[in-house]
Amino acid sequence: MHLGCPYTGSAADTPGCYNAAVRTHLCHDTLLVYVPIARSMAKKMIHKIKPAILGFCLIGLAACNSEPDIQISNNAVTTELPETIRQVARLGTVPLEVVVTVNGVETRQQPVSNDITEAIRIPINVPADQNNDITIRWLAIAEGERVLLADFSTTTEPNLATLNVSEYNDVGPRFDFDGDGLSNLQEARENRNLLDTFDLVVPLRTTFLNANTPLIQGSFDNDISGDSREPDSNTTFSLRHDDTNLILYVCGQDEILQGDDIINTGDRYWHDDTVFVYLDGENSDNATFDGLDDFQLAFVRATGELIVAKGANNPFCPQGSCITHQFDPPGSLNTQCEYELFVEMPFSELNMTRGTPIGFDLEITDDDNGGLREGSSGFVGFDDNSDEDPSTFATIRLE
Repeated sequence: MHLGCPYTGSAADTPGCYNAAVRTHLCHDTLLVYVPIARSMAKKMIHKIKPAILGFCLIGLAACNSEPDIQISNNAVTTELPETIRQVARLGTVPLEVVVTVNGVETRQQPVSNDITEAIRIPINVPADQNNDITIRWLAIAEGERVLLADFSTTTEPNLATLNVSEYNDVGPRFDFDGDGLSNLQEARENRNLLDTFDLVVPLRTTFLNANTPLIQGSFDNDISGDSREPDSNTTFSLRHDDTNLILYVCGQDEILQGDDIINTGDRYWHDDTVFVYLDGENSDNATFDGLDDFQLAFVRATGELIVAKGANNPFCPQGSCITHQFDPPGSLNTQCEYELFVEMPFSELNMTRGTPIGFDLEITDDDNGGLREGSSGFVGFDDNSDEDPSTFATIRLE
């Protein structure tokens, strides 16, 4: 298997391939094989890969930890959520469904809650005295469409009571509903659009558009302050455009404003209450900021200022000079907001074009008691990869 790179044991001299020798590693009873792969495949297979570990890529995505055992009786199959599906359940953004097929007979059941420890019992006939063909599929329900996230199939021996599953399948064309190269499971885990190559289509609208898109929690807030509306992932936002500007509106939820780092040291604003906006005007999807039209913009609530954290010397909109913004008092346009932020970003000066893909992401950091921040929330993903890797941004399109 070469996946776009010659199978020579090294990709050092191959354009477009990571410099990685073929490696093997014994993980309990599973042999993991690391081989060089094409750069174009890396994003599709391991979208959130860090530059520090680009020396090798894992084919097959096998893991040391097996999935929960499946209990079988003559009238039911009982299972907990697989670990990969638990990550989706934690978000609570899409309903989940489990489908069990035994010898061609299918039973569907939607988990009644997102309790990741809840065992799910699926009533279905499993003859005890024979071999049984069993398939278990996990699906997300998005806008009425059932989207396959992962599955597992096996033939069991008679009188089997416990089925051990090493891992579920989640890679391949049938796991990519929208054909964008990212698996359905990865998109569900990262709050991306399962049904379309664009995570968000931005409407043409010249009047105010209330915040209607939720954020997901990136790191869990310890709620040290007693802030009654934690986590701050209750914050919502909207994007619209007026045929000249991309306009962001943030309806923030955070009762305690903290800006000790920026005020006392003039630095470390990422540990204060800050709204970060990420842009990649032509959606070049580079793994590093390209010095052209990739930006990390920090809107610091304590001071109201815009800091161009990355991209200040870009030929497009140098120093962020083309961008205008305003923090409004709580409830200025929406009484449910504890702060409101407007940002206008002109198309032409940021290398954005209507109808073509644009990289965009949003992250909000939360500090309640000074010092290090307590948590963060964002549009897509779970972590801070957007800080370093524009290829992890969401993909939007302007109508």
